[in-house]
Amino acid sequence: MTKLSLCAVVIAVLLLTGCWQKDVGRSYYPSGEIRTEATVRNGLLDGPATMYYKSGTKMSEANYRAGMLDGKAVSYYESGAKKAEAEYKEGVLHGISIKWSASGQQQGRTIFVNGISEPN
Repeated sequence: MTKLSLCAVVIAVLLLTGCWQKDVGRSYYPSGEIRTEATVRNGLLDGPATMYYKSGTKMSEANYRAGMLDGKAVSYYESGAKKAEAEYKEGVLHGISIKWSASGQQQGRTIFVNGISEPN
C-alpha cells in the first residue's frame, strides 16, 4: 500500500468518526485543531478531502468520487513542501506518480496504467 493510499484510508476512518455539518465532514484533534475536512454524499467521500497536521499545515489533499480516489492526490511534509503526488482513476493509480525529499529533490517518478507501473 502506498503512502498516499494509506492517507486515503486514514482520511476515510477519521471522517467516519468525525463531526458532520451538512455534506462536509470534519474531524478534530482532541485539542480542537481541525484534522480532516471532506465532502460526503450518501455516506461516501465524494469531492475534495483534506487532512491537516496538528500545527494546521496541510498534510494531504485528494479528490473522491463515490468513495474512491479519483483525480490528483497530494501529500505534504509538515514544512509545507510537497512529499508525493499521484493520479487516481476510480480508486486505482492511473497516471504519473512523483515523490520528493524533504529538501525538494525529486526522488522518483512512475507512470501507472490501471494500477500497473509502466517500465521507465
